[in-house]
Amino acid sequence: MIDQVLRLSFVLLARFIIWIRPFLPAVCFVAAWSTVVLTLWNMFSGIRQGVQKVKQLHKIPCAGCDYATNSHYLKCSLHPSTAFSEDAIGCQDMEPRDNYRDHQLTLG
Repeated sequence: MIDQVLRLSFVLLARFIIWIRPFLPAVCFVAAWSTVVLTLWNMFSGIRQGVQKVKQLHKIPCAGCDYATNSHYLKCSLHPSTAFSEDAIGCQDMEPRDNYRDHQLTLG
């Protein structure tokens, strides 16, 4: 019984391979190029998202703020919970540090 099932499945598989053989080059061509296109799409999409994230993070004003401390224990004397995070973008209490402004002017 099992022998007959295996023979039947082998015959069906062989006929399927014979039937699909003329279409295999086209199927493989489409599959290969689809893989290449999807890979490139994912790479460019990841790069675009990374650039957007970096632009967002560069809007954080804490590095040039006078209230920012150089301590890991207390990052900001006014808003310690949101300092150096995306929540600090648009902080109303931001006071530019004088030496930071001077440093930026000498750099560029």
